[in-house]
Amino acid sequence: MNKYQLKTLLEKFDAGTCTEEEISLLESWYLNWQIDEPFEFDVAATDQSLERIWTRLQEEERKPVKLYSRSWITWAAAVILIAGIGLLFYKTDYFNDQENNRYASEIKPGSNKAFLTLSNGRIINLSASKSGLSITENQLRYNDGTELKTAQVILPEHENEITIHTPKGGTYQITLPDGTKVWLNASTHLTYLGQSEKNDKRQVKLSGEAYFEVAKDPTRPFIVQTNKQYIEVLGTHFNVSNYNDDDIVTTTLLEGRVKINKMILSPGQQSVLANGQAKIVEADLESVMDWKNEDFVFKGEDFKTSMRKIARWYDVEIVYATDIKEDIRLGGWVSRKSNLSDVLKRIEITEKVHFKIEGRKIIVER
Repeated sequence: MNKYQLKTLLEKFDAGTCTEEEISLLESWYLNWQIDEPFEFDVAATDQSLERIWTRLQEEERKPVKLYSRSWITWAAAVILIAGIGLLFYKTDYFNDQENNRYASEIKPGSNKAFLTLSNGRIINLSASKSGLSITENQLRYNDGTELKTAQVILPEHENEITIHTPKGGTYQITLPDGTKVWLNASTHLTYLGQSEKNDKRQVKLSGEAYFEVAKDPTRPFIVQTNKQYIEVLGTHFNVSNYNDDDIVTTTLLEGRVKINKMILSPGQQSVLANGQAKIVEADLESVMDWKNEDFVFKGEDFKTSMRKIARWYDVEIVYATDIKEDIRLGGWVSRKSNLSDVLKRIEITEKVHFKIEGRKIIVER
């Protein structure tokens, strides 16, 4: 986009005649201007133009396209300048129509999809038309109260283990007998350990990623056990990411209090476990909760970590045809409701990487 096109768009915005796509293009221009300075505009004039955009958005009380705060934008620009290479993409298809023929097939986003395994080995395919499952003391029902269509499922009197598994491209919400709600991200296993006379704790095992809203019960702690840590709470909201193919395990507290091994988290804090060492940092809740809010939010993540998230959600395999530099970072937002080709095209706008889809395999090229 040259300066004359930009001037035309700014005039249309001031006149209130911009389309959603044109507003998106203005946002993308702003971010790229911060990094590349492609136009010979002085800082004062540019700030005045931006203030007109933000003022109008606030007056209309709407956000046609999700944006980060200007403090985040400045931070992103600094990271990219320091790294020497970066990826910055936002929601715009302005320059992508000619690329459609490079994608041989369309891959849809993930959806409600999960399997349930009882301790006797019985496997139940949960309904994709339902958003969640409720486990009571002796019965399984969907969150809307309907019975499982496979047949009425009566749990054994002393059912001591139930596993819910979301495959790649799947997500599901579970309500446990105590009222605790759990949202499962793609490629996640959650095992509920029923209570017994010897076990008065509420306990689950987790592999993958899940967000918990734990029902308060001062007499019975709620335990989340992973292969690397032991999390204990009484009643709180928190997110745990514990994928086998990730180098780190994170536990992020939104509300209440969490004890992880010997560490105590306060709201807004995150425990990061890497190479056997744990530390507490301030959490970026927008990035942590992006998956539950049906988004991908990238704030300086390394490229391969971001691609693993994309691979899990779209149930695809990522193949690197060439070496990818470690300092490539992604910055931006895109809806998880988008088709895979839309996500890849927005990344390709940066011209740092290119993709080719072959079946359910994504080839990454420089």
